[in-house]
Amino acid sequence: MGIMTGKVLLIGGIGAGKTSLKQLFSQEVLTYRKTQMLEFSSLFIDCPGEYLAIPRYYHVLIDASHQVKEIWALQDSTQACSIYPPNFAKIFGKPVVGIITKIDLPQANIEKSKVFLNYAGIIDPVYQISVLNGEGSSALKFRLQALV
Repeated sequence: MGIMTGKVLLIGGIGAGKTSLKQLFSQEVLTYRKTQMLEFSSLFIDCPGEYLAIPRYYHVLIDASHQVKEIWALQDSTQACSIYPPNFAKIFGKPVVGIITKIDLPQANIEKSKVFLNYAGIIDPVYQISVLNGEGSSALKFRLQALV
């Protein structure tokens, strides 16, 4: 892949699929494990969902964002509510990409997820992906390759 010129910060609620997305694009075996602290890899900074769930930790996300080219904000399409505060994406001062996850599940609500991301200040681009079956991954992978 060459010399790393940029990384992506993965943010989202607990269980939104941040680590699974990282595993998919890092060609790792998909295994569920709870992220306990910021994890740095060659492409991603993966953060625990608690950092978004607990406002006292927002500063950690802001600090981590200084090390990346863009932020990928994940929204679990099966969730009934948003974890993002209004216009949260505006605090970063760099591109924030919306990613709707778990679109393969029967209870997925993509339209509601778009509303949640819009509420957070993310309009475009918004990608839809299933890590399990790979649906929607090619456009996002292309975006990632353009960053590195």
